[in-house]
Formats: sequence, structure tokens, C-alpha cells
Amino acid sequence: MKPFFSIIMPLYNCEATLQQALDNITSQGFKSYELILVDGGSNDDTQYIISNFKKAGNANVKFISEPDRGIYDAMNKGIDMARGQWLYFMGGDDIFSSLTVLDQIYRAIQNEPSDLVYGNVTGAVSNIKHADDTVNKVLSRGIHHQGIFYKREVFNYIGKYNLKFRIAADYHLTLKVFCNPAFKTRYIDLDIARFGEAGLSSSIYDYRFYSYHYKFLSINKVLNKIADKATCLQQSIYCCLWLVKEKQSMTFAWLNILYYITGSNGLGIPFRFKTFLRMIYWSLASKS
Repeated sequence: MKPFFSIIMPLYNCEATLQQALDNITSQGFKSYELILVDGGSNDDTQYIISNFKKAGNANVKFISEPDRGIYDAMNKGIDMARGQWLYFMGGDDIFSSLTVLDQIYRAIQNEPSDLVYGNVTGAVSNIKHADDTVNKVLSRGIHHQGIFYKREVFNYIGKYNLKFRIAADYHLTLKVFCNPAFKTRYIDLDIARFGEAGLSSSIYDYRFYSYHYKFLSINKVLNKIADKATCLQQSIYCCLWLVKEKQSMTFAWLNILYYITGSNGLGIPFRFKTFLRMIYWSLASKS
């Protein structure tokens, strides 16, 4: 019988927090799940902890360890391995907020069919609670993947994580769901997880994705659903300039900036011209 949930954990050198995360999962009252552990070739005790975890008789555990191209490559491998009806992603330093989370999510799904169900998350160190309870918040600023449960068919339809977005591929994929009227998304006011704040996404900004953010929302015709379109556009323009200054993804940045300075978006002609010249300058200038 297929499990209801597939819990996918991309791992790399997680010895300090992994045991707590595994114990938290196995303590869940709802038991129809499989645990998929995708290790990127850890050189600490991560694999030893997993080996002992499996020897302890924990059922429905799948484990691979091999080099990968980052967290989203590992998550994609997990998707391929998953048999569950719903998929959930968490790191080796994340834990569920309570021992009844899976049970409450299961009951919410049974009560109202959806394709994506999400709730609240809290930073494990900062104790800051994130409740992206409106479409405006999700489209404008991002959403933590530890708060999201995806129906399996979502990935069958829209594909997996885009490895070109090194930090925000999860946000990009989630946006594709929210922007597609074929999918039903649902927010529930439930604390899902406490997430570790020492990961890559907590310390590095995905300039490549955010240079494309406004363009993505525009192409998908959802700009009318965000409250501050001007700020979103300015942030995307800034990211384009940053990319050419740092000599990163320059062709991608140019494609995005040309969309912005030639489009109907309220930008004045002097600003468009000035931005074009700045792009040329930073493209030609040596990297500082």
C-alpha cells in the first residue's frame, strides 16, 4: 500500500541536528508516510546516524548517498524515489512544530481537496513566525518550503526544481503552482515546522531568480494580485544590474532588463534610458 506522505530530506553534514529531526518524524502520531533521505556524500557522522536509524527497525526508509549538484538536485532525486500521494520537504535541521502535524494535514486534505496545502513556519533560532496567509504575500516575498505539502500530481504536471536557481528554486516551483488556475492552493492557520536558519538560503540571496521575479509574475498575468508592483519591479531591475556587475548570468540578466525597459510598466523614459546605460557600463567594466 502506498504511503500517504513522502517526507524528503536532502542532507549534507547534518550530524549535529539529524538525530533530533529523525526522532521528531518517528514520533508523529500519523504513520502512513515514507522517509526518503538523500545525502550528498557527507563526510561527518550523517551516514552513521542514518545507518543506526535503519538498524533500529524504522520502516519505510529509503536512503542514498552520492555527490549531487546542490540541495535542489537532491530534492529532485527524492521526488523520483517518492511513492507517496503527497510530498513534503524538510532539512536535517528542521522539525515539525508538534507531534500531530501530519495528522492535522491529513484531515485538512480529506476535508477539502487541494493540490497544495501550506501553513506557518518559525525560525528555530530567531523564533520569528512566518505566516504567508495571503496570495499577495506568497507572490511578493516568497514562502518557506518547510510549510508546504504538495500533491504528487503537481510535479507530474509542472516538473521538478530548476537547478539554474541555486537558492530560490523551491519558491520558483511554488509560484508556478500559485500562478496556474488548474491548481487549488489552500492556506491553513497551522504551525507546520521550526526550520533551521543556518542553511544556504538563509545567508545567500538568489539574484538570478529575483532578476526574473517581476517578469515571471507579468508573463503569468498575476501582477494584479500583488500590492506593491513598483517595489517588485525595482528589486528585479537591481538584481539585473548586480548580475552584470558581478559577471554572473549576464545573458539572462540582459533578457530580463530588456523586458523591463521596453515593457508597459510605468517606468519613465529617462529611467529606462539611464538603466540601459548602466547595464552597458557594468557589462563592459571589469569585475570589482
